[in-house]
Amino acid sequence: MSMITVARVGGLALIIGSALYIVSTLITTGIVIGGGDASDLYAHVDAIADAPLLAGFAALLGTVSLMILLWGLIVMWQTAQSECALDTFVKFGLAGVMLAVILLLIAEGFTYVTSQMVEHGIGTPANPDQMMSPTAAAIHMQSVVGAARLMASVSGLLGYLVLGFALARKFRPGAYRVLARIVGIAAIVSLIGLVLTEPFHELIDTLAPIFTVLSILYLVWWIIIGAGVYQERFGLRIGVTPEH
Repeated sequence: MSMITVARVGGLALIIGSALYIVSTLITTGIVIGGGDASDLYAHVDAIADAPLLAGFAALLGTVSLMILLWGLIVMWQTAQSECALDTFVKFGLAGVMLAVILLLIAEGFTYVTSQMVEHGIGTPANPDQMMSPTAAAIHMQSVVGAARLMASVSGLLGYLVLGFALARKFRPGAYRVLARIVGIAAIVSLIGLVLTEPFHELIDTLAPIFTVLSILYLVWWIIIGAGVYQERFGLRIGVTPEH
């Protein structure tokens, strides 16, 4: 009777979590639902109000997928216990990605609350003078979502930059090494784009599709890594140079 190993569990978590989050990303407000100006909070709230059930479902699916992905990343962290110098960089990269996942979980939670708020309202306070309109409350919610996603972008991109080049040094020549380098380069490009969009907000709409494609690239990378782990193409123990 075969036993599923910790490595295979981690590989499955990376595959399932990443695949589900890609689906969640594609149906999130601003892509399938629509959303207009990527920097316009009112446009985001209007898009959620137009399809609250879909927005709420996307947020719940995103939460579940991120939890599964985080599970796989934790397994990777637990197995990176060697004294190899590169493992220090691998752990830094994993820490950055895991922090980004946690921040994205916060963003998904606020998005779900926003979808419920625009559909059902926020109730009636004891003092009517303290009443805030659902739209105003939703705007505040989405501003928190924007801040959480910004911090997740910075943390995640730094993590992918270090993790990509660290794993490229550990992998033997082949597809896995090439993909790791591509991820590291993509993280550099994303960071440059992120820096440019801060002082020049008119670039947000132009760069938003590129950011979406790059974020899906990182998720596809986890699917490929997870598949390799599950099929035992190389060991999950980061301290050991993977075999191909």
